[in-house]
Amino acid sequence: MFDVVVIGGGLIGASATRHLCKAGLSVAVIAPPEPDIPISHQGPFGAYYDVSRSSRTLYVDPVELELSRRAQAANPEIEDHSNEKVFFGEGHLLVAKREDYEELFTLFEDSSHSHLAEILDAEGLRKNWPELCFPPDYLGLYELGCTGILNPRKLVEAQLSAVTSYGGKIFSSAAKNLEIRNNCFIELEDGSVLEANKVLISAGAWSNSSGLLPRPLALRMKTETVLLAEVDSDESERLAKLPAMHYEISDAVAADIYAVPPQVYPDGRTLIKWGANTLADTWVEDAESINHWYRQGDSDQIIDSVKASMERTYPEIKVKDWHTNRCVITYTTHGLPYIDSLVDNQVYVAIGGNGRSAKWADPLGALAASLTIANHWVDPLPASRFEAVFDNQPTNWVGRRLLKQRNCALGGT
Repeated sequence: MFDVVVIGGGLIGASATRHLCKAGLSVAVIAPPEPDIPISHQGPFGAYYDVSRSSRTLYVDPVELELSRRAQAANPEIEDHSNEKVFFGEGHLLVAKREDYEELFTLFEDSSHSHLAEILDAEGLRKNWPELCFPPDYLGLYELGCTGILNPRKLVEAQLSAVTSYGGKIFSSAAKNLEIRNNCFIELEDGSVLEANKVLISAGAWSNSSGLLPRPLALRMKTETVLLAEVDSDESERLAKLPAMHYEISDAVAADIYAVPPQVYPDGRTLIKWGANTLADTWVEDAESINHWYRQGDSDQIIDSVKASMERTYPEIKVKDWHTNRCVITYTTHGLPYIDSLVDNQVYVAIGGNGRSAKWADPLGALAASLTIANHWVDPLPASRFEAVFDNQPTNWVGRRLLKQRNCALGGT
């Protein structure tokens, strides 16, 4: 019998479990490990199977800015539970047209915020990073005092290591069924049953299709493709001091770029990440479609079209080979995770990273843990920003549309 069982040991779920254990509760987390062979894997996949994520910290929105502040404050404690660096890098650079980020550039031009970021024109960008090339009408916002990169695999490992050090239990078999009586009973795929006073569901893209939720939530799941440029040791050394980057590129086939300088992957290859929204992106709604994408989706179809934007940005890059990686992003209606109670004093959710759960994993998990413990919202951040929206409720989606939809709206094809 546990005080709380957390279903989902990914970025938010692992963090929530750590905070629940730290509060002195008896806690178990259901956290199936990363599959060795994705194409034959029959269970759920996680969104953290990678060695690098860019981590922007400066925002105009006060809630987003506070989440970033809390995340940075938690970094040292998290790394105490890891035998490797989780947070690292040469800072973060946002590159965009001024009119697309007018509020942000204006805010950090103010002398009271100038210690947080440096604004660079085209010449400043060229002088600081001659390896990169941007259009002359673009500006850069270089964040001062942040690492810029985190390792999501190591982040989850560190959170779960903390869980075990606090006495929490980790179960590797996936959750199959949830029955709510006086207590909560969670049946696992291996046939075992866990009993708990409360359940926190953090199952990401599989939340609706899992059958674990009392009611389906308003969620959209999008396929995400990352282009990876393999480079040799000389090229890796040449580009190693570049910052992590978000680049609001003007390109018909790739948008909303996030880039990470060369990193060594578990298989020994050194890869530069160039993530993007692409014309191949689609919505996936059910477990079959999500699993098919992870197992054998045709992510390589974007290589020829998307690599051109990367080659323009790194004009002298020498690439040995091109690869891709696949992921699924879970969107909520309002752009922040649903952290809410679904069954009073029994079932809670922390679902929907909107592509930002890695950098805010710890404060999001802390919010979910505090709600689960108190059975009401106790944090100074407004509960309304995290309120769950159900599938049958009328709603206005604030997130981005698919790139092909955006192009059609602008008169493209």
